Amino acid sequence: MNTDKNSNTINERLAYVDFKLRFTGHISRLDLGETFGIAEAAASRVLTEYGVVKPENKAQKVNTIIRESFSPLISIDGETALGMLANGFNKNKLTNNTVLPFEKVGVIPNRLNISEVAMITRAIAGEYAINCNYFSENSRNHEIRTLMPLAILHDGSQWMFRAYDRTETKSNKFKNFHFTRCMNVIEGFIGKENKRLDHEGLTSDKSWNLRLPLILKLHESLSEENKAQVRRDFGIPQEQDELFTSEREAFLWITKKKWYIDDRNQKQIELDSKEGLKRFYKFKLTNHEMIEKLKESLS
Repeated sequence: MNTDKNSNTINERLAYVDFKLRFTGHISRLDLGETFGIAEAAASRVLTEYGVVKPENKAQKVNTIIRESFSPLISIDGETALGMLANGFNKNKLTNNTVLPFEKVGVIPNRLNISEVAMITRAIAGEYAINCNYFSENSRNHEIRTLMPLAILHDGSQWMFRAYDRTETKSNKFKNFHFTRCMNVIEGFIGKENKRLDHEGLTSDKSWNLRLPLILKLHESLSEENKAQVRRDFGIPQEQDELFTSEREAFLWITKKKWYIDDRNQKQIELDSKEGLKRFYKFKLTNHEMIEKLKESLS
């Protein structure tokens, strides 16, 4: 690598080229210009230098990844890579150089298979399908699926991706998939039959595009002390008991689970009471009927 007085800058740019190739499959002079504010000539020099340092990684004329021989220049884990794909390239993430002391709590090492993460994110960027075995907690079907990855998601603890499932026999083919549950991923970057079709994109995903208004009231089962704590945690003014927000229908189940939202109807409440079931909730969904009517528009 360059050892002149600007080596740190050059190294950062080379790291960016490596990152973009690995996780999107392509790098351009425009990418470098937008990220680092450099002219086209300077961007060309960066690409040339990367080609010298890692000639086996990049097709020189088209600046695309050479999958069969790619050897990463930078060491990065899946969590960091997905975070930068979501929030932008950050050299400090590569060196753990923080402004203030910082640690993530409960980190599981090597939870994400970095190779398979890269294949999935390249498929999103390249608009093509993958084949994989998916180990869902709700299904025993672990056979090979053909998925069209569309976007990456994070619920505060887990990384997921939205995808169109070509192998799904039911009408709803758009679903959320956990990165950790995808095994034996194979990219479908070759062949017209693997390219994304118009009806397989996010614009056709009704659950993704439907935003639901949520009117949440502090649950009646909470003590005054617990209500005060929930108000602090969710930024609710002390004199109020309601929280108004919205969420994509595609994420509603996740939000209900993580926020402990009670969306039971009266019949379900009576049944739980009869069976002696006491469930913990933070909020009551007060516009349940409105939500159900809006969801009917998806069918």
